[in-house]
Amino acid sequence: ASLLFLASQIISTKRLELYFKANDFHLSFRSNLELYFLGMFYNFFIPGGIGGDAYKVYLLNKNFGWSAKKITSSLFNDRLSGLLAICVLILGFSFNLLEAKFFPILFVLLVIGFFFTYFLTKKLFSSYTTVFFKAFFYSFLVQILQVISFIFLLKSLDVTDNFTIYAVVFLASSVLSLISFAGIGVREMLFLQASKWFSFKPEILVSASLLFTMITAFFSLFGVIFQIRKLNLKLTETP
Repeated sequence: ASLLFLASQIISTKRLELYFKANDFHLSFRSNLELYFLGMFYNFFIPGGIGGDAYKVYLLNKNFGWSAKKITSSLFNDRLSGLLAICVLILGFSFNLLEAKFFPILFVLLVIGFFFTYFLTKKLFSSYTTVFFKAFFYSFLVQILQVISFIFLLKSLDVTDNFTIYAVVFLASSVLSLISFAGIGVREMLFLQASKWFSFKPEILVSASLLFTMITAFFSLFGVIFQIRKLNLKLTETP
């Protein structure tokens, strides 16, 4: 579970790199990775989950004089891509949860949501349309890896079924965690509420959720290393 979570964060770094390059910001992968983990540290320990993003804007603007507006738009679209992937997966998993009569509605929502986001990006952030689909693919991989990571945690607690609903609630909690303190409490609350409608033991789900939070905290602490020794951000050669 830990290795899958780490892999998801590395792919997230590559996704952000796409948006930086779209603005002609050529940060080296190592620098981008170190900056990403530093951002994870701030996002985990500062309520709201945006402290790390604000710090990235500050550091990149200070070190390279890059436009704060363009850096912010890169980070915003990076998050938007992740949110779109979560919504697509929730709707996709819902095909296994709802009756067949709801399938047309789910399909229409999938299509509308995806293309609405694409045209919104094209209208407001035209420079990112060339990387939109590749970034979405990365986002999809990120969320799939995190879902599988969570399922591994459930299996370690002897859970053997209902994985689809667990995945849907887990993905929904990922959205709501943006407005909480590192997501702590949000997943647990959602699992407790979901247990009223679905047959599973809430204490098992809460335990798995806390384990996932511990994994997130562990890797977030890597950011402390980069903070202590200070980042030495480097650029790649412009193609």
